[in-house]
Amino acid sequence: MGRKKETGKKEAEKKPFRGRVDIPEEEFEKLKEKAGQRDEYYNKWLKVHAEYENTRRRMEKEKTDHMRFANENIISQLFPIVDNFDMALAAMEKAEDKTAVMDGIGLVQKEFHRILEDNGVERIETEGKQFDPNVHEAVTVARTSEHPDGLILEEVRAGYMLNKRLLRPAQVRVVKNDSDLDKVNKVNKEEKNG
Repeated sequence: MGRKKETGKKEAEKKPFRGRVDIPEEEFEKLKEKAGQRDEYYNKWLKVHAEYENTRRRMEKEKTDHMRFANENIISQLFPIVDNFDMALAAMEKAEDKTAVMDGIGLVQKEFHRILEDNGVERIETEGKQFDPNVHEAVTVARTSEHPDGLILEEVRAGYMLNKRLLRPAQVRVVKNDSDLDKVNKVNKEEKNG
């Protein structure tokens, strides 16, 4: 029996009050005014929320479009180079003087590098420079005592930076100075012979 009474109390607490309450008319008018303000604020909030959602969707679409067409400018600058390569290949088949065709291809290459530079791409300096693992990748080592250790002797493949950010490291041939190793070997040889 105790449980039924407790359950009955809980059910009574859950049911909303549907009775009538008497309050002064002045208080009732204030409540109506507050309810009107609440409705006004709620409608303003709905409007602002809808504007926010529309702005968010528009910005998302603009971002997507920007990403899809970000390379449009540089690609359109590359069309003349592609046309020039096509003409060079066609001329190469017919040309008797291959040096003139090679000169034309050299001009196309210069134009291509100019477009890259105009778009913030710069070639990484290599030959005669000191090896920097941040921008260079050593693919071969030249053992010699004629040059200082870590000097770049040859560029195997060009590397590029875009607005000071590494796109691709330059592959290089680097000096490994054997002069210290030669001295140690010479001393060891003298000790054996001596």
